[in-house]
Amino acid sequence: MTKRNIGSEILEGIQEIQKHRAGLVRLKSTELSMPSPPHVIRAELNLSQSAFAAMLGVSVRTLQDWEQGRR
Repeated sequence: MTKRNIGSEILEGIQEIQKHRAGLVRLKSTELSMPSPPHVIRAELNLSQSAFAAMLGVSVRTLQDWEQGRR
């Protein structure tokens, strides 16, 4: 197993940002689509809002915002 050099990875990321700002490279972006609304997924899993939010690692308030279409 190869040991990661986090400092080096951070510096490479900063250099990539600088190159992007200078117009020298295009950064990769990925657009994700939601297959079903969050409340439908939660219902299919038979989870409460608090259990589903904990599983996703977000606050219940954030989950509620997603389910209400506010975020």
